[in-house]
Amino acid sequence: MKNVLILNDFVSKGKIAARLMAPVLSYMDCEVFLLPTAMIANNFSLGGNAFYNIDPFIKESLQNWENLGIKFDLIFIGYIENSKQKDMIKDFIKNLDYKPTIVFDPIMGDDGALYPGLDESKIKSYKDLVAIADIIIPNKTEANFLDLDLESLTKKGKKIIITSANKDDKPAVIYYDGKENIIPYKKENINVGGSGDLFDGLFIAYLLKSFDYIQAIDKTCKDIVRIILANDKDNPGASEINIEKYLSLIEG
Repeated sequence: MKNVLILNDFVSKGKIAARLMAPVLSYMDCEVFLLPTAMIANNFSLGGNAFYNIDPFIKESLQNWENLGIKFDLIFIGYIENSKQKDMIKDFIKNLDYKPTIVFDPIMGDDGALYPGLDESKIKSYKDLVAIADIIIPNKTEANFLDLDLESLTKKGKKIIITSANKDDKPAVIYYDGKENIIPYKKENINVGGSGDLFDGLFIAYLLKSFDYIQAIDKTCKDIVRIILANDKDNPGASEINIEKYLSLIEG
């Protein structure tokens, strides 16, 4: 069983972010260490919100696990609340005496715009985290905000996976590893939150099961379509995925 550390926001109302990733990874035989980077009352799309400063808990948890000798096979970095957290996480990773795989999804926007309440400081912090990541998974909007130098990054051995992309006017995930790899998928006309988080969880699990990148992406996309269709059939117009109900649809 692989140890996976999820550094991502915990949303009390909404099956998104860490609340969606954790059950997927657990179902796929990973030991999940969930460390919230933000305690958020609900997803941003609802408008009003409430936040809790979690920074001391992050610092103490990372130190505690280090003292206990716990090692992670993979560390996932998602939403980061502030530059202090960013520096804390960077320092933790740089000081490890072993090399876990670092996966970074720079969660900050979609459809050409930043999420409400986010600003240029988020972009600056996320650009800094690109340097420590092995695998970077932005959607098309986030990739544009980060202004990723694909050639330079892949020459350093980094893998870039751009989700919600298009190739020849067809939906695709584009994977860069020194060359451009196109993984097409069937896009359903269903608007549901958390599909990016579901991609992260499934892709990580398949990667840890030793599938290659293209296989892992393809299997992830097919699983997402099955899950979203089943969720919409049972709950037409639902704004989120009742993921626990559909874990058995994961191909595994």
